[in-house]
Amino acid sequence: MGIIAGFLQHLPGVLAFYIPALFGTVLLRERGEGYRLKAGLWFVLGFGSIIAVHIMLRSVSVEQVAALVGVSLLQMAVALALARLTVYRLAD
Repeated sequence: MGIIAGFLQHLPGVLAFYIPALFGTVLLRERGEGYRLKAGLWFVLGFGSIIAVHIMLRSVSVEQVAALVGVSLLQMAVALALARLTVYRLAD
């Protein structure tokens, strides 16, 4: 039960990171240098703004910021995996 509760606690973060991950992954699939730049901007601005808002709202100490960034990195990895699955497997 604890594992399921822990996963459900982090699900909103994964879903928030999924939107820029999906747009960036779709743009990476397109051919051309301009699309890579746009995908990079989606990743940097999308993920960066979500993490910045999290830090502004929740963090007080250095330990909390480090823990928040660590959890956010895991959530980004899950969101990127889901976006890749969506774009590369289900769209073909």
